[in-house]
Amino acid sequence: MKTDALTGLKVVECATVIAAPLCGRLLADFGAEVLHIETPIKGDHLRNFGFEVDGINPWWKTYARNKKLITLNISKEKGRNILFKLLEDADVFIENFRPGRLDDWGIDIAELQKKYPRLVIVRVSGYGQSGPYANQPGFGTLMEAMSGFAEMTGEKDGVPTLPQFALADTLAGFYSALSAMFAIYNRDVNDSKKGQVIDVSIWESLFSILGPNAMVFDLTGEIPSRMGNTAPTSAPRNTYKTKDGKWVALAGATQTTAERLFKVIGRPELIKNPKFSNNANRIVHVKELDRYISDWMSEHSLEEVSKLLHKESVPMGPVYNIQDIMENIHAQFREMVTTVVDNGKKIKTENIFPKFSRTPGNIKFLGKEIGADNDEIFKQRLGMKIDEIKKLKEEGII
Repeated sequence: MKTDALTGLKVVECATVIAAPLCGRLLADFGAEVLHIETPIKGDHLRNFGFEVDGINPWWKTYARNKKLITLNISKEKGRNILFKLLEDADVFIENFRPGRLDDWGIDIAELQKKYPRLVIVRVSGYGQSGPYANQPGFGTLMEAMSGFAEMTGEKDGVPTLPQFALADTLAGFYSALSAMFAIYNRDVNDSKKGQVIDVSIWESLFSILGPNAMVFDLTGEIPSRMGNTAPTSAPRNTYKTKDGKWVALAGATQTTAERLFKVIGRPELIKNPKFSNNANRIVHVKELDRYISDWMSEHSLEEVSKLLHKESVPMGPVYNIQDIMENIHAQFREMVTTVVDNGKKIKTENIFPKFSRTPGNIKFLGKEIGADNDEIFKQRLGMKIDEIKKLKEEGII
């Protein structure tokens, strides 16, 4: 019988929306027991994110999958005491309240460390737990602007461009899950026997992956600017429209690749042209080079472009939408999208990734109804009596 990679790892998650909950979702996908705590009645804000189809919210179903769900008001003393009981055997505690909020509720992180020395505490916030901005509300959209991402993204003469998806939150979730496992490794494999507090800011999560911009600015004084689909590091690199109205992305940074491309587009003379003799020169003269490529693309269909470029090992990829991906033979072979039965209905969803050879993880269920696991946790695990649970409900604790 196969066991998941993180079987036995216990996680308590007091977090909402995407950044911190994605951390828990990633751990849950690979077998950790993740107990997601929502406020009674209202629940997680993510439940109202985007839209619903036949009562199904795609965002909630995706980010809350594989988690056990309970309701608990930790701003109240009785709710906090229940939280503390749940933390007694937990490995990881994830929270994403605005810095200072837990302190207002009488939940002191330093005290938690003393009480539960093996506990790894992952704290996700907009700007981090320290600094002049720490107490300000920080949403992913703000971080996509402040990180430099929006300033770098878009057409040269266009406006700074934000992504349509939760880019900053997603990166913070990845960093949170990765760092949590670093801390678990330090505690258990390096045998420190101690947990630690991990401070993940959404701002720094996105800033950290945008390239060596700080070093470039320090060395050159140049600020990265919007360049459309071209890049300051390689050429050609752009999207090009084919004869049948499709779009193709192409990359040809290495000299050998560029020379193969020149032959395919019927421009072998460019190989000896000093303007295109190396990547640095091609970057300077990229507009001219893009015209040659665009002209050739406009005379061929996507099928023809794909066949000719693949034959000569020139890296290219069609611009796909989600329907294209779901119908693509390679995506289907890799099972990038899978089908899950949820409340009797078959629903397609993004599959678990990365792919492990021995412990691949699995989607046990999608995001459930609010308080779906209250009985299991409160009655079976904590041993509460029916009358006690009823009273706590009446008091707005659970």
